[in-house]
Amino acid sequence: MFALFGKQLSAQSVKFGATAGINFPTISAYNNPTHSIDRSKTYSNIKLGIIAEKQWTKVVLQSGLLLDGKGGKDIYINEETSTNRQKATRLYYLQVPLNLLYRTQTKIGDLYFGGGVYAAYGLWGNYSLSGIIFDSDVDGSTKAQFGNDENSDYKRTDYGINFKTEIRFLHGIGLELDYEYGLKDIATPGIYDDANLKTRNKVFGVGISYLFKHK
Repeated sequence: MFALFGKQLSAQSVKFGATAGINFPTISAYNNPTHSIDRSKTYSNIKLGIIAEKQWTKVVLQSGLLLDGKGGKDIYINEETSTNRQKATRLYYLQVPLNLLYRTQTKIGDLYFGGGVYAAYGLWGNYSLSGIIFDSDVDGSTKAQFGNDENSDYKRTDYGINFKTEIRFLHGIGLELDYEYGLKDIATPGIYDDANLKTRNKVFGVGISYLFKHK
């Protein structure tokens, strides 16, 4: 992926831009024996970065370097233990997407749609707890740990597939919708292995982009 991106950057026709937006991520856990899915509630996060793309008549190869916010919100209620707590998770990744988009003209601008793949590296994250646990009020934040051992919360790396749609106006400003589906199990060893759970990131995002060199 990096080799392809670097090859495109060496071409004179490559255009550069910036993107920013809001992500609405979830973390899902798939239980193989029961074929059930436990999915967190959506939680908002950010997306910032630079983009680079090479354009042909109808096809665009697009990549970039993003700070991609993921995570989710989990609500647990247990009346027997007098527990009603909310756990909000924010995870931040350095992410490289590689998308192949089809371009067509409309009355208001160029429409792009297509998809591709992404690779991501976990930078930092945190948990925010609020509510009541065993009749005691809780309100605080804890740092999330990336790693591959049982003392870590999530694996450091992630990868998956992208789906993207963007409408770009005459002055290089674009509005975009994208969806990321994680293919890697990001759960660390331990209880997740015993329960045979597969945990993945999923992200729906909206954003605005600006192409510095536009036609």
